[in-house]
Amino acid sequence: MGKSKELEKFKELTLRQKIGYIRDYYTVHIIAVIIAVSAVGWTLNHYIFNPPPRTFVSISFYGQFVPDEFRMMVAENLTNSLVETGENYAVIIENFFISGEPQFDMAMSQRMVALVTARELDVIIIAPGSEEQFIETGFARDLREFVPAIDKTTNLPMSYFPIFEEFSRQFGWSFDGWTLIVMSNSERYEPVQTFFDYTLLFYSDVD
Repeated sequence: MGKSKELEKFKELTLRQKIGYIRDYYTVHIIAVIIAVSAVGWTLNHYIFNPPPRTFVSISFYGQFVPDEFRMMVAENLTNSLVETGENYAVIIENFFISGEPQFDMAMSQRMVALVTARELDVIIIAPGSEEQFIETGFARDLREFVPAIDKTTNLPMSYFPIFEEFSRQFGWSFDGWTLIVMSNSERYEPVQTFFDYTLLFYSDVD
């Protein structure tokens, strides 16, 4: 009975009064519906219609800041070169370095530890003087698994990967003194092998 009376009163209101009534009593409900519909739409788009690319291989520059533009260029080139057409995969490029800002550095360290724990870091390109901490702690994989002809068991100088030097010249710096390792807990064996096949200059007479 109460609802009928409310409905009759609502019918008697002017258009402006009806809008005000709806605004006063149903704003929260309308916002909730909009949020729910938006969330459903985003979920469907993100996971069904336009899902983000999955990681083909993850590469991280470690120890020094690397410009975002450079990382994007490397990621795009390697994705186009390594991933077969039509496959929803991408090469992911990370950068971990010390900025001097405690909160930033702590967040970056936590992110790196999380990625290592989740086996989401495959290849790390390390600034001069930082490679020993990975090798001594057992994080570096034996590279002969991917390149049997070499006698370097854990790290290779970037001079054997000239494609990176070609990229870096556009930014006025080089990878002199940098080395490359493969993380020992990486589970993407075939993508890492594909990366070596494409980027390594040669497989023999490495000293």
